[in-house]
Amino acid sequence: MRSTLSACALGAALAFAGLAPLPVLGASPPTTLASRIAPPDRAVIAHFEAAGMRDIRPHVLTPAELAQVEQALARLPALHRRVLDAHLRHLSFVDGVPGQGTALTSQVGDSARFDITLRASALHESLSHFLTTKERRLFEADASGHTVTIEADGADALSYLLLHEATHVLDMSGKLTERRDNAFGRGIWQAPTAEGRAALTPQLAASPAAATRFRGAGPIAASRTRTHYDALAHTPFVSFYATAAPGEDLAELVAWHVISRRHGRTLSIGVHDADGALLARYEPMRFPAVQARLALVERLLAQAEPGGAA
Repeated sequence: MRSTLSACALGAALAFAGLAPLPVLGASPPTTLASRIAPPDRAVIAHFEAAGMRDIRPHVLTPAELAQVEQALARLPALHRRVLDAHLRHLSFVDGVPGQGTALTSQVGDSARFDITLRASALHESLSHFLTTKERRLFEADASGHTVTIEADGADALSYLLLHEATHVLDMSGKLTERRDNAFGRGIWQAPTAEGRAALTPQLAASPAAATRFRGAGPIAASRTRTHYDALAHTPFVSFYATAAPGEDLAELVAWHVISRRHGRTLSIGVHDADGALLARYEPMRFPAVQARLALVERLLAQAEPGGAA
C-alpha cells in the first residue's frame, strides 16, 4: 500500500512539472498521521548538537498538544497528507532548541523515508511571533530605531511549520526543485555554483532582497529595512528566507499560499519607527511576481483532490 500511495502522490507532482503522466487520485488515505509521532532518532539529536545545541531532549506531548497536532495534520492539503502517509517515518518534538524557528526535515539513510522534527515550544506560539522573531535576526539596530513585525491574522506557528516541512518532504522525495527548468524555478534559479551554492538569476542576485544572512550576507542596518522590503516586493519571493535555496523557495511559497488563500489569513510585514508608528506595510501575497506563481501552486495542490486538475 505504501508503494502505491508513493507512486500516486509523487506521480501527480512530477506530472505537474511535465515529468510523468498524471494519475487519477482518490480520497485521502485513511491512516492517521498522528500515529507517526515518536521520539527523535539519535541521528537527529546529533544534528542539533552539531549546530551547538547541547541541551536537546525529546518532548512528550500533553493530551492538549496531541489534539492540536492532530488537528493541524488533518488540515494539511490532501497532497501533503498523501506524501506524508507514503514517506514520513517519524514526527518528533524536542525541547532545548533556541526560539529562532528551528525545524528539521531529514532523510532516513538512503531511503525514501523522512523524519520531521519540530521545536516543541512552537506549539504555543502564534505565527506572528514565530516569523517576527526569525525576521528580526536579519537586522542590526541603529540610530533610526526602525523595527520589523510580521502579522499573521491569528494564524498559529504549528500549521505553518507542518506546511513548510511537509513541502520539503514532497520536494525531496520527488526531487522536484533539483530538476533543471522545473516549473517553480524557471526564470528564478540557475544551476548551482561550482561550490554547490544555489544560484539566482543575475537580476535577482543583484537585488537587495538577496543580500541577507539567508544568502551569506551580513546583518542589515535597521535604517535600510524599507530598502530591502521595497526590493523584495519586486521579486517572486514571499520572504527573504525563500531566497536561501530552491527548496526553501517552494516550501515558503506553498506555506504562505495555503495559510493566506485556503486558511483565509492575511500575512503582512510592517516597518515601524522608534516610536512604533507604521512607516510601511507589505503583503507578499500581493506582490505581482508572487501572484504570477500562485496558479502553479494551486494546480499542484489540486492534483491530489477529487476532481483535481488534469
